[in-house]
Amino acid sequence: MEFENLKLKCECGGKMEKITTEWKGIEVRGWRCQKCHEEVLNPIDAQKALDIEKARKKNLLTVKLRKVGKSTVVTIPQPVMEAENLKDGQKLEWKFEKGKLVLAP
Repeated sequence: MEFENLKLKCECGGKMEKITTEWKGIEVRGWRCQKCHEEVLNPIDAQKALDIEKARKKNLLTVKLRKVGKSTVVTIPQPVMEAENLKDGQKLEWKFEKGKLVLAP
Protein backbone atom coordinates (compact mmCIF):
# COMPACT_ATOMS: atom_id res chain seq x y z
CA MET A 1 0.00 0.00 0.00
CA GLU A 2 1.29 3.47 -0.85
CA PHE A 3 1.09 5.48 2.38
CA GLU A 4 2.69 8.63 0.97
CA ASN A 5 -0.39 9.50 -1.10
CA LEU A 6 -3.01 8.71 1.56
CA LYS A 7 -5.37 11.52 2.53
CA LEU A 8 -6.57 10.83 6.03
CA LYS A 9 -9.41 12.40 7.97
CA CYS A 10 -9.42 12.33 11.76
CA GLU A 11 -12.34 10.95 13.77
CA CYS A 12 -12.90 14.49 15.10
CA GLY A 13 -13.43 15.66 11.53
CA GLY A 14 -10.14 17.55 11.35
CA LYS A 15 -7.72 17.45 8.44
CA MET A 16 -4.57 15.34 8.83
CA GLU A 17 -1.22 16.81 7.80
CA LYS A 18 1.97 14.84 7.06
CA ILE A 19 4.60 15.01 9.79
CA THR A 20 7.92 13.55 10.75
CA THR A 21 8.21 12.78 14.44
CA GLU A 22 10.35 10.74 16.80
CA TRP A 23 9.00 7.52 18.28
CA LYS A 24 11.10 5.22 20.48
CA GLY A 25 14.09 7.42 19.61
CA ILE A 26 13.68 6.81 15.85
CA GLU A 27 12.43 9.25 13.25
CA VAL A 28 9.13 8.09 11.72
CA ARG A 29 6.65 9.53 9.26
CA GLY A 30 3.02 9.99 10.10
CA TRP A 31 0.06 12.34 10.18
CA ARG A 32 -1.23 14.84 12.79
CA CYS A 33 -4.74 16.21 13.04
CA GLN A 34 -4.76 19.98 12.69
CA LYS A 35 -7.81 20.17 14.97
CA CYS A 36 -7.25 17.74 17.88
CA HIS A 37 -3.52 17.05 17.30
CA GLU A 38 -3.92 13.27 17.38
CA GLU A 39 -1.01 11.54 15.62
CA VAL A 40 -1.07 8.43 13.44
CA LEU A 41 2.24 6.73 12.58
CA ASN A 42 3.12 5.28 9.20
CA PRO A 43 2.83 1.52 9.91
CA ILE A 44 5.98 0.66 7.94
CA ASP A 45 8.05 3.19 9.89
CA ALA A 46 6.45 2.10 13.18
CA GLN A 47 7.38 -1.53 12.50
CA LYS A 48 10.99 -0.51 11.73
CA ALA A 49 11.11 1.42 15.02
CA LEU A 50 9.77 -1.60 16.92
CA ASP A 51 12.35 -3.91 15.29
CA ILE A 52 15.20 -1.53 16.12
CA GLU A 53 13.94 -1.07 19.70
CA LYS A 54 13.77 -4.85 20.13
CA ALA A 55 17.35 -5.22 18.84
CA ARG A 56 18.49 -2.39 21.14
CA LYS A 57 16.98 -4.12 24.19
CA LYS A 58 18.81 -7.35 23.25
CA ASN A 59 22.05 -5.33 22.91
CA LEU A 60 22.32 -6.29 19.23
CA LEU A 61 23.19 -2.76 18.07
CA THR A 62 26.57 -2.46 19.80
CA VAL A 63 29.45 -3.10 17.41
CA LYS A 64 33.26 -3.08 17.61
CA LEU A 65 35.66 -1.54 15.16
CA ARG A 66 37.82 -4.30 13.64
CA LYS A 67 40.95 -4.40 11.56
CA VAL A 68 40.76 -6.10 8.18
CA GLY A 69 44.08 -5.75 6.42
CA LYS A 70 45.04 -2.09 6.59
CA SER A 71 41.43 -0.93 6.96
CA THR A 72 39.23 -0.54 10.02
CA VAL A 73 35.68 -1.78 9.49
CA VAL A 74 32.31 -1.32 11.16
CA THR A 75 29.83 -4.15 10.95
CA ILE A 76 26.15 -3.39 10.53
CA PRO A 77 23.90 -5.59 12.69
CA GLN A 78 21.40 -7.76 10.82
CA PRO A 79 18.33 -6.06 12.39
CA VAL A 80 19.54 -2.72 10.99
CA MET A 81 20.25 -4.29 7.58
CA GLU A 82 16.69 -5.64 7.49
CA ALA A 83 14.94 -2.56 8.90
CA GLU A 84 16.69 -0.23 6.45
CA ASN A 85 16.58 -2.71 3.54
CA LEU A 86 20.36 -2.53 3.07
CA LYS A 87 22.09 -5.00 0.75
CA ASP A 88 25.61 -6.44 0.67
CA GLY A 89 27.80 -4.38 -1.65
CA GLN A 90 25.61 -1.27 -1.32
CA LYS A 91 27.55 1.98 -1.00
CA LEU A 92 26.97 4.11 2.11
CA GLU A 93 28.33 7.52 3.06
CA TRP A 94 29.46 8.88 6.44
CA LYS A 95 27.86 12.22 7.35
CA PHE A 96 27.86 14.52 10.36
CA GLU A 97 24.35 15.61 11.37
CA LYS A 98 23.74 17.70 14.48
CA GLY A 99 27.10 16.65 15.91
CA LYS A 100 26.53 12.94 15.32
CA LEU A 101 28.24 10.58 12.91
CA VAL A 102 25.63 9.06 10.57
CA LEU A 103 26.00 6.31 7.97
CA ALA A 104 23.51 6.91 5.14
CA PRO A 105 22.72 5.29 1.77
